[in-house]
Amino acid sequence: MSENISILITGANGQLGMEFRALEMKNPYIDFTFVSREELPVENKEAVAVFFDAHAFDYCINCAAYTAVDKAESETAEAHKINGEAVGFLATACKKHLVKFIHISTDYVFDGNGKMPYTETDPLAPVNAYGASKLAGEKAALQNHHETMILRTSWVYSIYGKNFVKTMMRLMHEKKELNVVSDQFGCPTYAADLAEA
Repeated sequence: MSENISILITGANGQLGMEFRALEMKNPYIDFTFVSREELPVENKEAVAVFFDAHAFDYCINCAAYTAVDKAESETAEAHKINGEAVGFLATACKKHLVKFIHISTDYVFDGNGKMPYTETDPLAPVNAYGASKLAGEKAALQNHHETMILRTSWVYSIYGKNFVKTMMRLMHEKKELNVVSDQFGCPTYAADLAEA
């Protein structure tokens, strides 16, 4: 009988991290380890190195992220620290310990002017600080662990945390009429489906 697969989930208290927690009971052959930023400050290079030296994993799925898109314009350094530098620290530790690294990124690495769904080979051209920070993370991951798998998602929603779907549902109960922009198009991603995949 083979040993269970061990998977580290960073950002365990976010929307996607919580959906991975929900999968734990359904997957007894996987040993999940969930860490929040309080338990593993991914932006601290030394803390990441020490953590990986003390634990063994087959995979690390990085769900840790600075996700306040608008606020990233005024907190650029913080966004870059979490979405950029920290990803490089995780990738370095994963490579050192032969851990497969899966990094969750975003369609914000593109300029948003495409008329068709994006592919991984489309030009990268973020138009805001959030997108630039996420692109920095992708580059750091690939530079430090060339076998990194990057998953770009968009418009993530779940029963956990803050998201567009929950906001719209709340507003529909509070107001008779809603005004929303009509010039943005995307593909909402149910975090539970993403975690399952």
